[in-house]
Amino acid sequence: MKKIVYIASALVLILTGCTEEYDLNDRGLSVEELPAYVAFDSPGTNVNPSPLEVTEDEGTLELNVEVPTGTLSTVTVNYSFSGTAVFGTDFIVDGATSAGGTLDIALPDSPAVDGRPINDDIVVELLPDDTADGDKTLIVTLDSASNAEGALEVGRGGTDFLKSITVNILDID
Repeated sequence: MKKIVYIASALVLILTGCTEEYDLNDRGLSVEELPAYVAFDSPGTNVNPSPLEVTEDEGTLELNVEVPTGTLSTVTVNYSFSGTAVFGTDFIVDGATSAGGTLDIALPDSPAVDGRPINDDIVVELLPDDTADGDKTLIVTLDSASNAEGALEVGRGGTDFLKSITVNILDID
């Protein structure tokens, strides 16, 4: 009989506790919508990806850029290069210049089945130079992004997180 009383009392407490209206503002909390943004993909919860280490004869390297908040139209991302690696000597990116380039992230033809956000790759072709000139660093930075609806933030949530990625190119000569 005592078990029934305890269970009944617990149910009354639970049911009466659920009738209270919960207002975030009354508790000093606020919720803001996350701005639409583009960022480099990073596994898990990493907000600063570790530098990638590749050798100069590794071929191609795909740097994935994603639009985790979604989009209704193609997103154009402008990016730039910096570091000690020389465009045209140590690496190239099709359609880019030594200053950088653009990446168009188009909507997929069908919904993603892998659960990943809309994304595309900046494909970096590494160039072996047959010269013992030491290791090089390539830094790719996302500078701006826009779609038909307007400008998008750059970096996770419009912050500097996942806005740039560093590639260490190891000399093999």
